[in-house]
Amino acid sequence: MKLIGFLFGLFVICAAIFSAVFVPAAWFSEPTSGAPNLSIDITASSTAATVADQLVEKGVLTTTMGYRLYAMIDASANKPRAGSYTVQPGMSYRVIAKKIAAGPQRDEVSVKVIEGWSLMDEANMLKDMGVTLQKPLASDYESDYPFLADLPKGVTLEGYLFPDTYRVWKDQLPEGLVKKQLDAFASRADRIETEAKKQGRTVEEVVTLASIVQKEVADKSEMKTVAGIFWNRLKIGMPLQSDATVNYITHAGNTRPSAKELKSESPYNTYLNKGLPPGPISNPGADALEAALFPEKSSYLYFLTDANGKLYLAKTLDEHIRNRNKAFGE
Repeated sequence: MKLIGFLFGLFVICAAIFSAVFVPAAWFSEPTSGAPNLSIDITASSTAATVADQLVEKGVLTTTMGYRLYAMIDASANKPRAGSYTVQPGMSYRVIAKKIAAGPQRDEVSVKVIEGWSLMDEANMLKDMGVTLQKPLASDYESDYPFLADLPKGVTLEGYLFPDTYRVWKDQLPEGLVKKQLDAFASRADRIETEAKKQGRTVEEVVTLASIVQKEVADKSEMKTVAGIFWNRLKIGMPLQSDATVNYITHAGNTRPSAKELKSESPYNTYLNKGLPPGPISNPGADALEAALFPEKSSYLYFLTDANGKLYLAKTLDEHIRNRNKAFGE
């Protein structure tokens, strides 16, 4: 009888401890006001036991025993999903187990890429978001995006990251954004390639000219006119003399580059070199691509834009000089 009484008493004590300590910790405990947010990293090989070890190590729990015991009751505690989680001291075992079994929360962000931005501009924008964009090479993506396959080896994706506003999972930046931009360009690539071939041009030539037009012209209604002028110059072997290409070299962003900047030694300097530059200088939008593909036919060879955005066109150098005097008082 004494043994039975002892065992009964022990059972009562254990039941009391279970009810007083384990049950609240397992199901009812909540973080106190001002409890710190602590981060734990769960790997694909994590188990309930290793999760318990991390929780103790981070100061979320004081002992692993309770969480391990809870894992024997709740199957979700044995299904941790890899990822980073924010937890707080005082959280119940149930809340922790459900949180980790559900997988990490994902934040979707809206990323606006402006027409005419270069890779550097996009990298700076992402840097402000705490994300690093290394210069992506076209060769790393050509297997998924055939329109990149004919580009010279070693070139970046400059020109092919279509500008738009994208919804992207933050944990997938920058790769998720890059692929969405390439997908957007891919939806236009077949049409660009087909029409370019009809004109005896390549996709790269069209995109390169579009990238210049995008930077040179603010008014979309004038893009086809300016694209036509650039194609006219290329036909007769006349330098493009695009200020935008000089700014691409200097990163100065001057509306009118200085005489010194115009002499910058670079294959991208279209004042010193005839023909198109080696590749795009920006990522053009739909209007600039359309303008480069379907330029306005004319006999103009010169254009300039004054401080108010007014476009001046000329067929001869003398006429261009007169326009410059009108626009800038020179």
